[in-house]
Amino acid sequence: MNEALMTALGEAKTAATEAKTAAEAGNWAEARTLLEIMEERLEEGKGGNAAHAARRRAILKLEAEVRAILDAADEAPQPDRAEVDVPAPAPLPLPTPEVTLPLPPVAELQTEAVPASGAERQDYVPEDLGRDRQDYVPATVVHDEAPVAAKVRGVAAPHALSAEAWARVAGALRAEGVTVEERQQAAAHHEAAYRAATEARDGWTAKVEERFYRQAQVEAAALTGDVAAANEAWDRLFDVVTAIRSREGAARRKKLPVAAEMGPIYEAARLDSLRIKGWARGVKVAA
Repeated sequence: MNEALMTALGEAKTAATEAKTAAEAGNWAEARTLLEIMEERLEEGKGGNAAHAARRRAILKLEAEVRAILDAADEAPQPDRAEVDVPAPAPLPLPTPEVTLPLPPVAELQTEAVPASGAERQDYVPEDLGRDRQDYVPATVVHDEAPVAAKVRGVAAPHALSAEAWARVAGALRAEGVTVEERQQAAAHHEAAYRAATEARDGWTAKVEERFYRQAQVEAAALTGDVAAANEAWDRLFDVVTAIRSREGAARRKKLPVAAEMGPIYEAARLDSLRIKGWARGVKVAA
């Protein structure tokens, strides 16, 4: 059982990694195909222990990065082919004639052994200084104050917005008549429903309720100006929406009846997230 789970999760991570590579290279169709493969393997890798759950979270982080690249590509304006200027080919460089310089005789070459150890190098004085040997001061070896931290592979950076971006989101929410009290009450209501569904082991309902809970959290934090809380909820919301997308896609490919209900739920979650992104950039988004 564990071996089958690890195999499915390993294939899912491989597909997600390759999808990210394809998306970064601009191969959108290939990236989407690989994401579909990843979702199928992720569906097969359900269950297990805490280690399996941690691996699934890492895969979902990778998928979220790929979806962000694809969303940015979809939102970017596409230039008209007639307006694209094709650069003229660069002229080929002219061949450079080879010049062979005469070397001095071997007897005239003087070699001087340079000590390799640090202590010896501190006392080392070049032989060709002549009378200036007494005034020679060896250069001090300067080391970096702190080593550069290695990049952790397999873990995506958290999604965060600046304080200015959250201020723009708050202004757009107030313009729509949204209040802090309303969003805090909605967050409390959906949090209770999310925890009840989690205790009942109803995974799909738990994800849907958590989506509403995190969305209300994000908006309430933006309205109160709590940037740290807004970014924390925003990062978690990104993961939840990605998980909803994965389950909806798996059900749709398997032609399950529940896919018809899952589709609108994911679409509403996607549009709410896009609305926050648009407000953060100062774009007027239709309600």
